[in-house]
Amino acid sequence: MPRGHKGSPQDSIESILLALSRRDSINPETLLHYYARLDEEWTQGAREKVLRLLASSDSSAQNAALYILARLATEDDLDDLEEFIADPTVSDLPKLSLAPILKELESEMVEDGFLEYLNDPENAMQQLQLRLLDVVDRGEMGVEVILQDILSTPIEQRLVFIQWLGESNDPRAAKILLPLIEGQSGKVALAAIKSLEQLGSLVSPQTIPALDAIMRATTNRQLKQSVRAALGRLTMQSVLGTADTAAEALQLLPSYEARVSFIDGSGSQLLLLSWKRPDGLLKIVNVWLSDLEGIRACSGMAEMDVESWHELTKLLNQQSVGCFLLPFSYSLKLIAEAYITTKRTRHKLPISYFAWRSTFESTTHAEQAAAAIVVTALPPLPFSEELHTLALRGEEIYGLDEFASWLFQPPWIVAPYLTRLWGKNAKNTGTQAKNGKAGKKAKGPSAQLNAIIDEAVSTVIDEQWRLLYEKRLRRQALLFQYTQRDQDARLVLAVAAMLHPDSGVPLREQPFVRFMMRLSLSQGPLPALVQVIAETNIDRATPVVLEPADEP
Repeated sequence: MPRGHKGSPQDSIESILLALSRRDSINPETLLHYYARLDEEWTQGAREKVLRLLASSDSSAQNAALYILARLATEDDLDDLEEFIADPTVSDLPKLSLAPILKELESEMVEDGFLEYLNDPENAMQQLQLRLLDVVDRGEMGVEVILQDILSTPIEQRLVFIQWLGESNDPRAAKILLPLIEGQSGKVALAAIKSLEQLGSLVSPQTIPALDAIMRATTNRQLKQSVRAALGRLTMQSVLGTADTAAEALQLLPSYEARVSFIDGSGSQLLLLSWKRPDGLLKIVNVWLSDLEGIRACSGMAEMDVESWHELTKLLNQQSVGCFLLPFSYSLKLIAEAYITTKRTRHKLPISYFAWRSTFESTTHAEQAAAAIVVTALPPLPFSEELHTLALRGEEIYGLDEFASWLFQPPWIVAPYLTRLWGKNAKNTGTQAKNGKAGKKAKGPSAQLNAIIDEAVSTVIDEQWRLLYEKRLRRQALLFQYTQRDQDARLVLAVAAMLHPDSGVPLREQPFVRFMMRLSLSQGPLPALVQVIAETNIDRATPVVLEPADEP
C-alpha cells in the first residue's frame, strides 16, 4: 500500500472519520479518496484514531472503524491490534469484532485462544486475566508492568480488576495487591485490603508480615485501622510460624556492587545496585533520590550480564554522571533515609518502588546491620581559624567537575536580581553603542554584578537554606573521602563549616556563596531568555555582554 504517498491533504483525518461514521451512503469516488487519505496518514496517527473510534460506545463509529481496518490493516499493524485486544480498558464487543481481521492476518492471539469470546466469553475473559497474572512470574519487572497498567486505567476499571484479583484464588495476586495498599490511598487501597482478605490463607506467609510493616509505617488513620482489622482476621486463619516461613521464602541473593553518583546541584543522587543471581547474571535496581523529596524514581532489570554492567558504569563515568563503587551498606542507608523523607514530606512513592522493594529487603543480616550504623554524611567540624583560612578558597570548589551543576536553588528566587542585572547591563551597552564604545571593555558591569551579588546573598539566603547546603556539602565530602580524595573532602568540609550559621561569617564574605550566586546570575537557565528580551529594547546589532567580576 502507498503508505508513503505524498499528496495535498484536502481533508483532515478527523473529518473523514466523522463522515464515515455518520453517513450511510458515500459515492465510490469520495470513498476511495477517503481511504487514500487514511492510507497516507496511517502510521502518522490515523491508525490510532481508527482504533479509538473502534473502542467508542457508538455502534456506527465502530462499524466504520471495522470497515477501515478490514481494508487498510496489514501484518505491520498486528502489534497495535494485539495491544488493543490486551487493553483491559476496552470493552469486549470491539475486541470480538476484530476476530475476523486478526484471523486473516494470522495473529498468534487467535491460535493461543485469546479470542475465545466467540464460544465462551466468560471463560475466555478469565483466561485473559490469568495471562496477566502469568506476567508476575517474570519477577519484579512483571509486577512493575502490571502496576503501571493498573494505574493508567480509570478508577472504576482499577476497582473491578482488584476485585477480580481477590476472587482469583491465585496467590500471585498478592504481589500486585500489597504494593497497591501502600502505594495508593482511598478506595484503591481499601479494595486491595479486601481482596487480600478474600485470598486468605493462600497468601498468609507473605501477607501477614507485609501488612504488619504497612500498619507500622503508615500515618493514614483509616488505612491503619483497615490494615489492623485485616491483619487480625488473617492471623486467626493462619498457622503459627507464618512470619518465619515468609522470611525463609525470600530469595537471598548475594550483593555484587553498589555504584553511586555524586550529588548534583538540586540535592539528587543516582544509585545503581546489583545482586548476583545463581545463573551468574546480575539483577539490577536503580533508584533516583532527592534530599528534598525522597525517592523520586525506581526501576530495574531482572537479568544483565556482568560485562554489560561494567560497560554501563563506564559509560556513566564518561558522561560526568559519576558512578563510583561504594559499600553496599551506604546505598541501603541512603534508600532508607530517602523513604523516610518521602513519607515526611508527603510525596508519593513511585509505584515501581514497591515492585522492587523486596530486593532491598532480601539482603543479608550482616548488610542490614551495617546499613543501620553507616553514615551518609561526614560529621560537621568545629569552625576554627584553620578552617576559616581554608574556606576562603571556597571558589576553588567550582574547579571540580562534581560541582558543575551547583547553582542557586530554587532559581526563580533570584530571577528579580537577574532581571535587574541584565536590564542595567543592556542599558549600559546601549549607551556605549551610542557613544561608539560598544567594543571597549568597561568596569561598570563588574561593579554592578558585585553589588547585586551582595544584595542577593543577604536577602534570599536564610538559615534553612544554609543548613540544607551545609549538609549537602558534608554528604559530598563523604563521597570524596570514599574515593580517596582527602584534600577535596577537607576543602568541602571547611566550606560547610563556614556556611553553617554558627560560624558567624557573613554570607557576603563567603567566597563559595558569592561564586555560586555569580554563576547563577551569569550562567543559569534564565540569562539567555532575559538577554533576548533586552536585545529587543536596544539596537539589535549591538551585542549584550555581561562582564564577570574580577573577584568573587
